[in-house]
Amino acid sequence: MSAFALKYALIALAILVVAAGVWWAMKRPNRSKRAPSRMRMPIFVPLAGWLLLAIGFLLALSAFTSRYTADLLPMRIASLAIAAGGVFFLVMYNNWYIDARSDEVQFRTILGREHVIKYVDIVDYRMREMNGQPNFRVRSASGVKLSINPRIFPVEPLFEAIRFREHTGRWPLVGERR
Repeated sequence: MSAFALKYALIALAILVVAAGVWWAMKRPNRSKRAPSRMRMPIFVPLAGWLLLAIGFLLALSAFTSRYTADLLPMRIASLAIAAGGVFFLVMYNNWYIDARSDEVQFRTILGREHVIKYVDIVDYRMREMNGQPNFRVRSASGVKLSINPRIFPVEPLFEAIRFREHTGRWPLVGERR
C-alpha cells in the first residue's frame, strides 16, 4: 500500500512542479541580456535540455561500455534519442526570440530564421484558445506567420497597434503617436 501511495505522491509532486514552473514563466518573462527588449523562451527550456543531455549521456555511457552488446541495442538507441532531444531543446532556446517594437515585431524561429512583421503589413490576426491557453496568431501580407502565447510572451506594442486599428480603421504609420 505504501508503494501505491508513494507512486501517486510522486505524480502529484511532478504535476505541481510543472504547474509552478508555468506559473513562474508567466509572471516573469525571460528577457535577453544582450537586448532587453527581446523575450526568450522560459528558463526551464534550457534546464530541461541540459537534463535530457545528461541523462542521455549517462544512459549511453552505460549502454556502450557494457559487455552484453546484443541485448542493449534498444538502450543505445534510446540514449541517443534522449541526448538528441536535449540538444534540440538547447538549440531551440538559443535560436528563438521575439522583439515587439513600436512599428514591427521581429522574431527568430526555433530553426534560426529571422522574420520581421511590420504592423502595416498585417493582413490577419486572431486570438484563440489552444489546450486551455490563449494563442495569438498574426499573418503578414508576405505570408510570414507568428503564433505566440501572450501570457508568456507579452507583446504590448503589437496589441496597442491593434487597438489603434480597431479605433481608427487603419494601422498606425511608422513613428506615428498612438
